[in-house]
Amino acid sequence: MNSTAISLKRNLSPERYYSERLNGSFGKATGKGWHQWNGLCPFHNDKRPGSFVINRATGAYRCFSCGTKGGDIIDFHMQRHRLSFSGAFSELRGMAKCVR
Repeated sequence: MNSTAISLKRNLSPERYYSERLNGSFGKATGKGWHQWNGLCPFHNDKRPGSFVINRATGAYRCFSCGTKGGDIIDFHMQRHRLSFSGAFSELRGMAKCVR
């Protein structure tokens, strides 16, 4: 990963990104640990809260129903909005407003 991607991830925390993007579809941390959120999966018509989990520290996510998964907010943004890496990075850089 290049230094600008690292800088982006440092300046746009997973907690901030997911809080802004998932509009309250996630509750408090799960019983499995303070570092995870669980809620409805944004990648399919989910009706089972808890099938989708996000690691608040790393931004990694996984849906145990549809199988969608990724390692960070860049992966999530790419999949959610069907963007290339450069397209997702450009949009996220605009959100962070501090990565050049």
